[in-house]
Amino acid sequence: MIYKSFEFPQSLYLYPQLETLILEKLSLVDIPPNVSLIGLKKLNLLSVRFSNDDTYTNVMVFTIDVPTLKCLSIDNTSGESRPEGVHGFVINAPSLRCFSIKDTFSNYVRFGDMPELVKASVNIICDQPILTAREKVQSTSSKI
Repeated sequence: MIYKSFEFPQSLYLYPQLETLILEKLSLVDIPPNVSLIGLKKLNLLSVRFSNDDTYTNVMVFTIDVPTLKCLSIDNTSGESRPEGVHGFVINAPSLRCFSIKDTFSNYVRFGDMPELVKASVNIICDQPILTAREKVQSTSSKI
């Protein structure tokens, strides 16, 4: 898989009209630790990784905490090997109406309350030694 490096302009973090952000096959460079995209309503993360900064090499759990987010899509299925320890996502998006996650690498995913959710596709495969007999857990797409 080819990743293109990309550094966001600082003005992007201060732009309240940004409603949709789609990141695909990117290696992000120099992301501030507490980014706040206050107007964001749609976020797609497809094969995104962080590079050129040692502070992100130890990030194991990514938190997506956006009260205004309406649509979220995460594809975490490409990579060479699973990292050691707990790794995954915490998602707190109470305005979420559509949600899609495809994940074969995480061993920790936590969802907040999503009372507005209308459509969801959840495909998570966890094959970790912490599960009894290395059992596979997989949930499939569903409509709410």
